[in-house]
Amino acid sequence: METSPLHLLQARGPVTVVASAPTFPPYTSPGLTANLVCRVLLAVVANLVCLVPLRLLYRNGELAAVVFILNIQIKNLETIINALIWRNDDIMSWWAGYGWCDFDAYIHNISIGLFVTCLLAIMRNLAQQVGLMRANALTTRERRRRNLIQALIIFPFPILQLALTWPLTAQRYLVGTLMGCNWIPHPSWPFLIFFVLPPPIFALITTGYAILIYKRFRQVHKTTETALCGNRIAQQRSQRTRRKLYLMVISILVPFLPIVIALSVLNIMDMHGIKPYSYDQVHNHASPFPWNTIIFFPSSEISWTYMNNCYIPIATAIPIFVFFGLTKDAINDYRQVFLFFGFGAIFPGLHNEYDPDRTVTTSGGSFGSGRLQQTLTSMPSKAEIPTSSNPSSQTVSLGIEVWCGDGGESGPSESVRIVRKAAPRSVHVQTAVSRKTETITN
Repeated sequence: METSPLHLLQARGPVTVVASAPTFPPYTSPGLTANLVCRVLLAVVANLVCLVPLRLLYRNGELAAVVFILNIQIKNLETIINALIWRNDDIMSWWAGYGWCDFDAYIHNISIGLFVTCLLAIMRNLAQQVGLMRANALTTRERRRRNLIQALIIFPFPILQLALTWPLTAQRYLVGTLMGCNWIPHPSWPFLIFFVLPPPIFALITTGYAILIYKRFRQVHKTTETALCGNRIAQQRSQRTRRKLYLMVISILVPFLPIVIALSVLNIMDMHGIKPYSYDQVHNHASPFPWNTIIFFPSSEISWTYMNNCYIPIATAIPIFVFFGLTKDAINDYRQVFLFFGFGAIFPGLHNEYDPDRTVTTSGGSFGSGRLQQTLTSMPSKAEIPTSSNPSSQTVSLGIEVWCGDGGESGPSESVRIVRKAAPRSVHVQTAVSRKTETITN
């Protein structure tokens, strides 16, 4: 936040309201209006696209992911409320934010803690799942134990920050254009140790788990690659999983870790040195104004970083939607919503349940299933089947060709000859290529 002399606006009993700079009409600009529309509209869209992933993850008992999405939605709702209340620079008409801004400081601090701890719990759980190599689902007891461990990772640090919010509040609060309420911490060692340094530490541990996930999955992929080479559906599933894990690792390495480190560096720079902490000095002898002072900041006095850091939770909705909102169950939920609003009459395909594995089977089909079906469809009728005149050994040529290659490759065909011998309820199947005869007993 840019520093400037404070100007007394008014004193309302024990509360003092000051402004960092005077403002003059016009109190808005095209850029300010565009920023208002973008942050409100994008925050609404971000919360809407998180609803289906939230429902599915809650149904599956994923504690860390559910808390993470709820935290993002609360932060986006906070962005919407603050932007609509303080939408221009007319500070003389601003509401002082009594009650709401006092409570908002606690929301702000606990949400930052939950953001980093939930991501750590999610990536740790995923790393264990990739390395566990089990096919069956967790039992009720195992799920409870997993949720207990996740809760111990998620909640202690945010609760500690919540408890330290009041003792470390240097001024009652700050109100800025569009960004609304803002907490003013005292630049002392407790703020550095418990608020500034932990987020990058959590981010580094989360990054380590993300790299471990991808390494473990590559090992699993190499181990099972030979076994999956003949199963087209399993190959497609493996490719989808690998693609999602790769994007998840990239989203942790590229945006998350650098942003967390950059914000921590900015917080350290804004401290302008570490001051000794004394509760009595902070709350009872604040200067130049009493502790119970509300500070107004117009947009001209707010740096770009502080003005636009609300877009971080908004942008977080993108990986949430990509990783949890494009699954088979999620897409079928979207389909049900569209059908509820009558889009099935316009798009008849919405009546068909989405199944990516079924799409793979019908489009390519492994082991020549599509070609076999086409050949069986063109089989001759019973009257057209040539038979041998010997009743004890009749050969029925059905003209079936079984192709052993993939859908896009050429390969030899095998003619199947069904030979009926004298033995009752017995049929001999012989292929023209291998000349191997197998007996099928009815």
